[in-house]
Amino acid sequence: MGQAKAGAMKPDAPSRMRRDALTPPAEFAGDATVWAAWLYYEEGLTQEEISRTLGISRGSVVAMLQEARENGTVSISIATDHLQSVTLARAIMARFGIAECLVVPGDDGRLQDHERVGRAAARLLSERLQPEDVLGVSWGRTVLALSQSMPPRVLPGVSIVQITGSAIGTYRFSAEACASNIANRIGARCVYLHAPGIVSSAEMKRMLMQEPTLVEQFRIMSTCTKIIYGVGSVEASSTAFETGFLSPQEGQPYRDRGAVGVLAGRFIDAEGRVVSGELDDRLIGMTIPEIAQIPERICVAAGPDKAAPIRALLAGGYVTVLVTDAATAQALLTLPLTRQS
Repeated sequence: MGQAKAGAMKPDAPSRMRRDALTPPAEFAGDATVWAAWLYYEEGLTQEEISRTLGISRGSVVAMLQEARENGTVSISIATDHLQSVTLARAIMARFGIAECLVVPGDDGRLQDHERVGRAAARLLSERLQPEDVLGVSWGRTVLALSQSMPPRVLPGVSIVQITGSAIGTYRFSAEACASNIANRIGARCVYLHAPGIVSSAEMKRMLMQEPTLVEQFRIMSTCTKIIYGVGSVEASSTAFETGFLSPQEGQPYRDRGAVGVLAGRFIDAEGRVVSGELDDRLIGMTIPEIAQIPERICVAAGPDKAAPIRALLAGGYVTVLVTDAATAQALLTLPLTRQS
């Protein structure tokens, strides 16, 4: 965190900063280096923006910022909460054998867990998307928060693919909304899954899966290079049940067989093994083994009830990148390792 030691008040309006080249406002005591440091570390301007403001070259700005660090005008330190987040992330990576983990610090309750993690995951996803990626998108509170926070980019070659069918009860954070929000923010193609998430019978599913439109949509789904998804618990208060996507009666046989988590409407036990049941024959969407084949699998999840489901995903090898918050990370590290971990 940069700290400019000029002892001056922040300018009231941008117009006060637009003066003749190398003529700092009075509060900077005639020191252009302090002015440049303030603009960069406190105002958040880019080096190019500073060069225009000061009327000098970008190379000169770089030199002034370097001078500010060397002469003590600016001191760089890492906030304690960010250090703790890095420590937690590295502990999770080492314990569960994943390549990357982002742990979001707490914010004293200003935002809900899913909002903080969704925002952080949006920045991470934006940085990782490549021009020809096919991104599979699940649904849920955190995935919706991510979709609403995606930084605008221009990536028309990217395809955003809805990986689960629709359900009336999920309108607040439906798969369609999550996918379309991301696609709109980056100018990408959006491929919707034109089918219910759960149909009335296995025979109905068999007939629908023969429809040419669905055949093509599942073909595109099979080409996903990345996927972004959340995970739910098997408690009645979890998103999958609270929205009505699944009923408590439908979930009970899976809980009886040891299920601890729900991924894209499908159940897994504590060791990451798929828990099968009658409902699977009526679900339309990507299966867990199919998700496991996608090269980059980004799980975004946080909350008091998410530690056990996340651990199950890690045990099953379904995660390559985890984005969570500090409290969930700490809870995750207190859980005993499963045999597969």
